[in-house]
Amino acid sequence: MTDTTVLYTLSTLAQTCAALAAFVGAVGVFRLQILREQRREVDQIRRLRIYTIQLQGGGWDGTPPGFGPYIGPAGEVEREIERLERLDPRHPAVEPHREWKAFERPIRNSRIVLIIFEVWNVGLIAASLIGFNYIDRLAGAGWIACALWGVAVGTAGVTLSCVYVWTRRVEQ
Repeated sequence: MTDTTVLYTLSTLAQTCAALAAFVGAVGVFRLQILREQRREVDQIRRLRIYTIQLQGGGWDGTPPGFGPYIGPAGEVEREIERLERLDPRHPAVEPHREWKAFERPIRNSRIVLIIFEVWNVGLIAASLIGFNYIDRLAGAGWIACALWGVAVGTAGVTLSCVYVWTRRVEQ
């Protein structure tokens, strides 16, 4: 490779990774936001079921019910629903609670792949920028073509992995 080829390659790599980090990263943050909003909606259903139990005189703390969904701490709601599930696994508050708990894994997975994606791209941007200082050495290195293939395949793989995780079961 010539010095000019290495310069253009590093420049293109940095620009491409920056665009991917911005655009696909925004998609990942949007996906996380959607998951959190869906989980919040299920949490409201779960809290409304607890409120209904309080209205029927089944409250666990002896306080009179307020208006709307129960606004107590999440841990208290969880303990009460687990108590109700032990008494009656088909209790109306149990299924929304299971749905609420089911959001933990997709949110965690989305966060993990977003972090991996951003670290990969920012790392490649940094490596490209640092590589500008060593263009003459890189142009003469026989391994540079293989390394660039690895970077291209790795970038495509990380990006496709993110898209897969973020679009899996998106209709639910």
